[in-house]
Amino acid sequence: MKTVFTVILSIILIGYYLTAKASHFSSKKNTEVNTYSDIYFKLETSSVNINEIIAGATDFTLTMCADKAYQEALGNTVASCNSQFEESKNVCSKHIMKNAKQHYTDKATVTLLTERFIKCVSAA
Repeated sequence: MKTVFTVILSIILIGYYLTAKASHFSSKKNTEVNTYSDIYFKLETSSVNINEIIAGATDFTLTMCADKAYQEALGNTVASCNSQFEESKNVCSKHIMKNAKQHYTDKATVTLLTERFIKCVSAA
C-alpha cells in the first residue's frame, strides 16, 4: 500500500513538474515586445527582430517625451517632443532597417540599434 501511494504521488508530482516546465517554455518563446524592457527580456530566451527593436525604442522615446520635467530641462515641451517624434519616426525606422539583419541575439548590437533609433528621433 505504501509503495502504491508513493508511485501515485511520484506520477502526480512529475506530471505537475512537466506541465509547469512546458507552460514556462512556451511563454518565453512567444514574448511580445511592447516596451523597451521587453526587448531584453525576450533576448534572454530568443532572438529579436528589427521591428521589435524599433517598437521597444519607440516606447522608450515616448516615455521620455511624456516626462514634463525632463522636457523642460531640455528646453522643450511635451507637445514639441511628441511632434518631433511623429515627424521623424518613419525616416529613422527606414534608416535603421536599411542594413538590418532578420534577427539579433547579441545584446550589444541590439543596444546599439536601439540607441541609434532613439538618437535619430530625438535629434533637433
